[in-house]
Amino acid sequence: MKNTIKLITAAAFFGMLMSACGTGEGTQSTTEAQPSADENVIEDQLGREVTINENPENIVVGGILPYFSTWYVATDSTEEIAGMHPNSYNAAENSMLAEISPEVLDASTDFVKNGEINIEELMKINPHVYFEKESDEKTLEKVAEAGIPSVGLQTNKVADSDPLATFNSWLELTADIKGGKVDERVDSFMEEGSNVQNMIDDTLKDVKDEDKPRVLFLHKHSDKSIVVGGANFFSEKWTEATGGIDIVGDDGVEGMKEVNMEQVYEWDPDIIYITNFTETQPDDLLEDKVPGQDWSEVKAVQEGNVHKVPLGIYRWFPPNGDAPLMLKWLAQHNHPDKFDYDIKEEIKTYYKNFYDFELSDEEVDSILHPSSEAAKY
Repeated sequence: MKNTIKLITAAAFFGMLMSACGTGEGTQSTTEAQPSADENVIEDQLGREVTINENPENIVVGGILPYFSTWYVATDSTEEIAGMHPNSYNAAENSMLAEISPEVLDASTDFVKNGEINIEELMKINPHVYFEKESDEKTLEKVAEAGIPSVGLQTNKVADSDPLATFNSWLELTADIKGGKVDERVDSFMEEGSNVQNMIDDTLKDVKDEDKPRVLFLHKHSDKSIVVGGANFFSEKWTEATGGIDIVGDDGVEGMKEVNMEQVYEWDPDIIYITNFTETQPDDLLEDKVPGQDWSEVKAVQEGNVHKVPLGIYRWFPPNGDAPLMLKWLAQHNHPDKFDYDIKEEIKTYYKNFYDFELSDEEVDSILHPSSEAAKY
């Protein structure tokens, strides 16, 4: 990959490390075990140069929750995942990744204490690299100061929160870390996503706006709070990429916003998608089970168009390895008259081709209808 710079000698690495420490843009290595293999200098998504062992044996994933699954997609391995955020671990426990590569469940969550990174516990894992969302610069700096290479990853700045583009950028960065050893695998995933999007675009090219469904993503939800997704957020990009109208973003809402039922009534969506960041299930709305909230007045509920977003290799809402399947699943719900493929067969074929895993009918059903447990943490 273009960002990868081979370091020829240990002396060169040491000189770079000392220079970085002097400028405050530090690239640091663990003090307990110096990497013996070649090293790379990669540029993370904060624009920082970070020196990393080309074959890191221990990686830790903090608040950038989906990245542990990206590591698997790029490398075909979870053995290196030594630690992950408890929220990530809960998703992993309820994902197909736990079946495909069960070593992922060996990861520790002890380094997260009361929602914060505990450096002492993190050091016990002896990570060769730590991954964090780029917005959490405080944690990235704290980890780097402890001598652990820290890599910042963007979530909402890649093509204005395009989940597929974001996932592709993470794949490319992972390939940089691996010194180009996984380029072919990474390229195959990226090509599939592009092919699926092109297929959807071609199929929907003549659809007029008045024939597109008005979509609302229910991101987090309880009897006390309704949080929806709006513009410059994954919900907007998924909706627009699959022939829907983001009624929340179009109304001027940016990112995530807490709203009340009166606002939902005003929007009156044709379709509601419920993410895996809430325990709420479609039946909770369809059967009017939520105390203090009357969803029966909403068009999507009246017509039975309320759907839980699937969870396969990871939650399908944020950037993830099943992104091409998310596109197909959404496109079919948004335009069932134009996409007549069997989504269950599409999922089976994808998992066989890209994960070399044969899914049973029961496993496909578990992907399409994830339990509420996956949202708990």
